[in-house]
Amino acid sequence: MMTRPREEDVDELTAKPQVTVNLLIVDDDSTKRFALRTVLAPLGENVIEASSGADALRQLLRDEFAVILLDVRMPVMDGFETAQLIRQRPRSELTPIIFVTALDQAETDMGRGYDLGAVDFVFAPVVPAILRAKVAVFVELYKAQQELRRYRTRLETLVEERTTALTAINRELEAFSYSVSHDLRAPLLAFDGLSKTMLEEYGDRLDKQAKDNLKRMRGASQRMTSVFDGLQALFRLTSGEVRREQLDVTAIAKQIVKEMKAENPGREVKVEIGSGIIAPGDKRLVRILLSNLLSNAWKFTSVKPSPRVEVGTEVVDGESRIFVRDNGVGFDMIYAHRLFGAFQRLHSQSEFPGAGIGLATAQRIVNRHGGRIWAEGAVGEGATFYFVI
Repeated sequence: MMTRPREEDVDELTAKPQVTVNLLIVDDDSTKRFALRTVLAPLGENVIEASSGADALRQLLRDEFAVILLDVRMPVMDGFETAQLIRQRPRSELTPIIFVTALDQAETDMGRGYDLGAVDFVFAPVVPAILRAKVAVFVELYKAQQELRRYRTRLETLVEERTTALTAINRELEAFSYSVSHDLRAPLLAFDGLSKTMLEEYGDRLDKQAKDNLKRMRGASQRMTSVFDGLQALFRLTSGEVRREQLDVTAIAKQIVKEMKAENPGREVKVEIGSGIIAPGDKRLVRILLSNLLSNAWKFTSVKPSPRVEVGTEVVDGESRIFVRDNGVGFDMIYAHRLFGAFQRLHSQSEFPGAGIGLATAQRIVNRHGGRIWAEGAVGEGATFYFVI
């Protein structure tokens, strides 16, 4: 079941915080630092100055920076040495560095600078508009990274909240399943047993109407028990890990058909199963899936003089799909959307008995594999169920 995100969640994810970022200017000349600060002022960001390489490293310990403007020629520790130490710190190993220098290109070891992670060189005389444009690019990139980080943090929180909620729901479902199994199913079984005993021990003393009433009561209790069993089966499918492996679908289908024929020795059904059908999936769940689809085909071909069921595979637009096809009573495609709903029936209970849970179970299994299932059919011409897992 899909749930709509809360409005406050959407607002929190989409609202863009208006924050300034830090820019670091590193130069031993205060006049140059003032000039660079003036050039960057129109960007409206927080400009921090460092008068030496050591001072720059101290600033990097305190804050994160969107970009560093670093003078190449400084006493004690030059710009290249400072850049090397900046890159050794995990917090600043990816921070963009733009070298700003009064040296000409011939005097500057640009290769060394790029090896140390420089993103650009700016040579004197500095053109304010160009420098500002270059810095602005890295400011926007930094803000985008921060925004993505904020999204990720919030999404992780939302996932954690949803996981907690789903865990609580699963616990409630488990409790309900237990209640169905013990508190509701047990009285029905007792009622069915008592009805059976009355028919067996006192049947000769009851008139026809009383016997018919008891039989109908037994039938109703058995149908309710079947519904509870179906509910439990659906609940069980929501828990446990899906263990994928390459499965021999052909062999699984043949085994299921063999068991069905043994349970119904009086029926003659022509069953064709394609060879070499392989699919990845959880063996236990895929067996239940095929069993439900084959049982469905077996049931709805019971009124046909020459019943036929086929299991095969085909590739359409590069997608491999498995199908179970029959020549049974079929269905009107107008009602196809109801096929996979729990307890949704397109045929009456008197025509084709059952709890109405088989196709819902099949869809649940396919969904757990991240696949899809659908059906095609026509009234009186049979049906084909396709699935991809």
